[in-house]
Amino acid sequence: MLILQRFVIFLFAVILLSSCSEKRFSAIPEDLSVAATINIKDMSVSFIDLDKMERLVDWKLGKPYTGAVIFPDGDTILLFGKQVETADLYSLKTGKSLGVWRTGKGIVNGKLLQTSAEIALVDQNQNKIRFFNLKGEEQGQISTEQNPLTILEAVKDKKLFVLSFNKKQLTVIDLVKKEKMAGFQIHPSAAGAWLNENKNELWIGGHGAGIEIETDIHVYDSVSGDFKFKLPAPLMPVNFLGKENLIYVLSHGSNMLYKLNEEGEVIDAITVGANPFEMVFTGENLLIAGYDSNDIHIIDPDKMTIIKTIAVGDGPFQMVLRERS
Repeated sequence: MLILQRFVIFLFAVILLSSCSEKRFSAIPEDLSVAATINIKDMSVSFIDLDKMERLVDWKLGKPYTGAVIFPDGDTILLFGKQVETADLYSLKTGKSLGVWRTGKGIVNGKLLQTSAEIALVDQNQNKIRFFNLKGEEQGQISTEQNPLTILEAVKDKKLFVLSFNKKQLTVIDLVKKEKMAGFQIHPSAAGAWLNENKNELWIGGHGAGIEIETDIHVYDSVSGDFKFKLPAPLMPVNFLGKENLIYVLSHGSNMLYKLNEEGEVIDAITVGANPFEMVFTGENLLIAGYDSNDIHIIDPDKMTIIKTIAVGDGPFQMVLRERS
């Protein structure tokens, strides 16, 4: 009888400890449209209510995540980082862990592909693009140049462009056959890209090489790889978004947001944030994350004015959206 009692007490203690150790964060209501910022410096995720334009909650995750992907179900968020051994899944509506993908360290970027409904993860430790289905099963790997970083999907042509930060060579992947295609030479220290599929133009930014700071956008033929022309966007144009024949370019070296037409002419420009890296469109507005100012700026892209500034965690590096109709 004494042995049985001790076993019951032991079992109860195990259950209690396991339940206490389970991480659970603040729930994000299912009906809300939200933006999530992945904050590097304090290892948190901040959630913004896009309708009320206010900060909801922060998840203090305690891991050095640098990016995330939200699944098509609008609930599952996958978090990853170069120094993290796993890519970790959480439910937004419950705040509970949904498990892990054992990727190993090295994941620096990720994208939910329209072509195949898979997630492409950029692995800098292996210098590969790794493809996973939504169950976390790896479907294939394609080798790239050293230190891949930016990936851009060409939906019409079913291709993936991969920029390497260390090599002047762009990798092109056939997303249907999962094969490497002929790539082409580009400028050094490239980062950030936008594709005009109607004109077969690939706009690529960058940081610059050595003491030479990048001041221009380099435009290439996306089919032949031929260099076409350069467009000034100082300093360090690293992020691009296109909407209604307009291109928005974020240059983090000068804290500038440029609005250009498809011919590359600057229509307007404003100063925004401190050391901004990331921007996304939500509805009619543009969101920009200030990495050193620890905030999100909501921009009217037509008037090029700041509507509101919202404080977030320290070092917002990437943003992901969950939009509800």
